[in-house]
Amino acid sequence: MANKNFSLTVYDSEYMETNNKIYQENMEKKIRTISEFPDKVLLKILSLLPSKDVVATGVLSKRWRSLWKDVKTFRYEGESLSRTYWKFARFINRTSSVESLQLKINPSATNKDIQSLVNMAVARSMRELRIEMICKNFELPKSFYMFSQLETVILDKVSLMDPPPDVHLPCLKRLHLLSVKFSGDESVKFFLSICPILEELVVKRSSLTNVMIFTIDVPTLRILSIDNTSGKSRPKGVHGFTTYRPAVFSFIFLDHLELCLCSAEQWNLLTRILNYAPRLRVLQLKLYHKHCVKDTKNLMGNQPDLIPKSLSSHLEILEWRQYNDTAQEREAAKYILANASGLKKATFYTESTEKHGM
Repeated sequence: MANKNFSLTVYDSEYMETNNKIYQENMEKKIRTISEFPDKVLLKILSLLPSKDVVATGVLSKRWRSLWKDVKTFRYEGESLSRTYWKFARFINRTSSVESLQLKINPSATNKDIQSLVNMAVARSMRELRIEMICKNFELPKSFYMFSQLETVILDKVSLMDPPPDVHLPCLKRLHLLSVKFSGDESVKFFLSICPILEELVVKRSSLTNVMIFTIDVPTLRILSIDNTSGKSRPKGVHGFTTYRPAVFSFIFLDHLELCLCSAEQWNLLTRILNYAPRLRVLQLKLYHKHCVKDTKNLMGNQPDLIPKSLSSHLEILEWRQYNDTAQEREAAKYILANASGLKKATFYTESTEKHGM
């Protein structure tokens, strides 16, 4: 019996040649369209690509042949050490200027190999450093603290040694510490103290975290994001954050706060920050993790007698993700909405809206 679902399609060589020609013409048209963009736009696009892809654009046309050489952002993404990595290193070594070095890597190379690459970029006036390790933890040596021109540092699964005495990172404005290990609690406090103009701090803790109390004493902050959830494998005793500046406001410039509300401790932290951030304009709350506490009692703790100035006069935007509408969450939301007299926009996302991308 013949199979009714069977289908056979035969393309002759002329048909295939025609389709290839159409495809090539379409690609050439797209390249011509992109090539009409000004150099500034094209360089911005190229800076978002891995360096090996940036180099490959040199074959597109005469203009592209020299354009890629002006890209100052160097990105290497590779799970294993290969000839590509060493070509990347030689490529940086021949470059006169590097603005950003971004590494996503789990090489069989030693820490010394990675450090050599970082040193090359630093010698070429690097202002941004991003290191994301895949599985393997990389210990950033003390020479890192000598990179005084750095403006942005993003570290993921990296260990930081104690800074040597009398050093500063005078230009550092953006700092992301994602699953970063320190030698101890005091090391965190001291590290942040050598960043005199720090404006943006993102902290994410994980099972790799070894700091018990993460002290944030940075009065210059404008943006603060805290994810204190490290999963079920969190080391025993690793739990806390504290904001420290007893006599004055800790965060007089803080404009934007993002906080993961995964425990009663986090809610208490939110209350303290509201008291110490008189200019807070944007508040983003989230509860992303399955193991987050969803039925915590007295989430807002003891509500302060005096309404925080950030609520009464400055808060304009409230965004709450994974809102479950529990009695405790309603109490907290009611308190914020009732006292935020200048609020312009409040958005609540339930779990169902998150799943459907709403």
